[in-house]
Amino acid sequence: MEGSALRRLVGRDEAGAGGAARCLVLDCRPFLAHSAGHIRGALNVRCNTIVRRRAKGAVSLEQILPAEGEVRLLPGGYERFSSEYPEFCAKTKSLSNVSPPTSAEPLDLGCSSCGTPFHDQGGPVEILPFLYLGSAYHAARRDMLDALGITALLNVSSDCPNHFEGHYQYKCIPVEDNHKADISSWFMEAIEYIDSVKECCGRVLVHCQAGISRSATICLAYLMMKKRVKLEEAFEFVKQRRSIISPNFSFMGQLLQFESQVLATSYAVEAVSPSGTLRERGKAASTPTSQFVFSFPVSVGVHATPSSLPYLHSPITTSPSC
Repeated sequence: MEGSALRRLVGRDEAGAGGAARCLVLDCRPFLAHSAGHIRGALNVRCNTIVRRRAKGAVSLEQILPAEGEVRLLPGGYERFSSEYPEFCAKTKSLSNVSPPTSAEPLDLGCSSCGTPFHDQGGPVEILPFLYLGSAYHAARRDMLDALGITALLNVSSDCPNHFEGHYQYKCIPVEDNHKADISSWFMEAIEYIDSVKECCGRVLVHCQAGISRSATICLAYLMMKKRVKLEEAFEFVKQRRSIISPNFSFMGQLLQFESQVLATSYAVEAVSPSGTLRERGKAASTPTSQFVFSFPVSVGVHATPSSLPYLHSPITTSPSC
């Protein structure tokens, strides 16, 4: 299919002509490339290693597409299409190109010459359309929060105050940033809280003191669990948005353990799911019989009971959910 034909189909689907969408665009590039830029409405298709292993390396498009679908390839791929029809592509803006949000008065974003720490400069960064990462300074700036549409905050510290409890929803995870802290026992509670905000079409800012270690760890755990990606991929995804993230050595170890639990759980779900297409396995995974429970070794007190975990196929994308 030539780019001009795809452009007409995408434009027709966006205009709602003819009722149901006529074209399903599948983007088979790595999720980082898809997140940086993609054809509007395109779905990132990444068959995970478990599916490929069960299929002995061969996963046909018939297992992914609806039975009545007709497969067409796009010559030149995304790069050629985006150069010819950039208006039909969605690209992630770099932080340097993002204009400050409009507010009653200009935001003082800080600067090195006036002594503002580097981690407080700028504003919270968008990890997903409903998930932001920042510092305690950002959490204390109501103008920043309102400009971004933040409705809830997840305070990953034991000493950062909640400044606007009458205005936003708050949840606290009182952990210290040291090698003795067990942050993994809070992962599921934090993930459930973020999801609860998402389900209400809200936006949540996850912060600690500097937005470097504790809050970054929670965001990484969320991506690993909900987007079914490895720590290395999640870390690169977040670091592209907030370059200074650096979970401490202990937290990285706990994230690696979390990764192994996520992968093991997904493997167990695949093992008991009925054989068939990816679409059928996805339906089976959403049923109560396809759920498993995490069990983490704990060095300090456990604060939350881990909940059951459904198998999720979705890659990391930045498409709005509401």
